[in-house]
Amino acid sequence: MDSRVRTDKNYIPTLDGWRGIAILMVCITHLQDGMFRYHDVGFELRYLGMHGVAIFFVLSGYLITSTLLVHERIDLGKFYLRRLFRLMPTAWLYLATMVLFGRLTHLHVIGSDLWSSLFFFRNYSPAVELNSSALTTHFWSLSIEEQFYLAWPPLLAMLGKRRALPVAGLLAVACSVYRFTHWGLYTYQLSCVRTEVRADGLLVGCILALLLDVPAYRERMRKAGAALIWLAIPIFAWMVHAYHCMVPTSESIVIASMLSATALNPSMPVSRVLEWQHLRFLGVISYSVYVWQEFFLVPHWGWIGAALLPAVALASWSFIERPGIRLGRRLAAS
Repeated sequence: MDSRVRTDKNYIPTLDGWRGIAILMVCITHLQDGMFRYHDVGFELRYLGMHGVAIFFVLSGYLITSTLLVHERIDLGKFYLRRLFRLMPTAWLYLATMVLFGRLTHLHVIGSDLWSSLFFFRNYSPAVELNSSALTTHFWSLSIEEQFYLAWPPLLAMLGKRRALPVAGLLAVACSVYRFTHWGLYTYQLSCVRTEVRADGLLVGCILALLLDVPAYRERMRKAGAALIWLAIPIFAWMVHAYHCMVPTSESIVIASMLSATALNPSMPVSRVLEWQHLRFLGVISYSVYVWQEFFLVPHWGWIGAALLPAVALASWSFIERPGIRLGRRLAAS
């Protein structure tokens, strides 16, 4: 086993495999964007990344909720301290690099885009495709996750896990109904990245964590997993083909089914594929890859950018992200 991949007792290797698949979907879309502008390939990959982000959302909801449920009492101070040092250094370094790069070239970052990325409301900041703001457009998903971190942990701490489950369900349904009734409005350009039409993916992950915290339900899911995964995979593939910018709640539920089936049944063939060492490691560094990929894949750098991205992402993970994680854990523990 690669020593760079985590081996603690609570680690579920298949989930890092899913992270690896999700970041590959994002990078394929943006590589096509930068190299072909969506037109010079024989099949449509333009929205593949949106479905990769959907996987990230369900994973985030599940992992954050599972982490908070480990302790009888949720310590919000420690949680936010760990999140701060886990996420901010890499994001801040990227934004600082974009500002410096903008001073040296014509590809500058628009001021409003910079501030909305820095304070994580980029998903509500106007964005025009194919211009310089594309350097920070991907912060839309990071913004939704940060907004989720601010809202969900205090709500879970206040309600407790029993009352949190129906509340999460009602919020997910409300988001789904709102999106359905305003479908035409939010499919225009990048308006489909707003929190009110994407939060249900995170909430489905929260619901999954709350359900799997119940031993009886967890055992039922484990027994059903072997059959469930072979049903869920083709349904997910069809949804990737059928839906573009907007991702329905049903897709998030299918993603949650795939995550739970593979996590609870590590001996299944699909689970073993997800535990492939290199795919897992890609999942481990997926945050650094996601933060940096827009700069190297979108601005028409072609294969040069694609070749540089792995080295930069690995350096970011090794010297910025991983030390930040360790520091946050030490400060929270002390």
